Amino acid sequence: MSRLLKPNEKLTAEQRRRVGYFLLHRDRWWLVNERMAQVTDFINGSRGTPIPIGGKVELLEDARILLAKERGGRLCHVQIVSNH
Repeated sequence: MSRLLKPNEKLTAEQRRRVGYFLLHRDRWWLVNERMAQVTDFINGSRGTPIPIGGKVELLEDARILLAKERGGRLCHVQIVSNH
């Protein structure tokens, strides 16, 4: 969620816990939010739609998903690549 936190052996057990997961359901990919309090979906230049804990967002071409609003929060830009 944050570019300020680097994976290493000094992370606490809480910092190592999964915060979300990807799910393929009926040929559509989703990001399921398990523990991210500030996930926001920015679709088509919208002001942003919060994705609550337990909620999910479909991963569509050119979608932008902000994982955390605090300093260092990552912004995901989705690109769909076909393997055909």
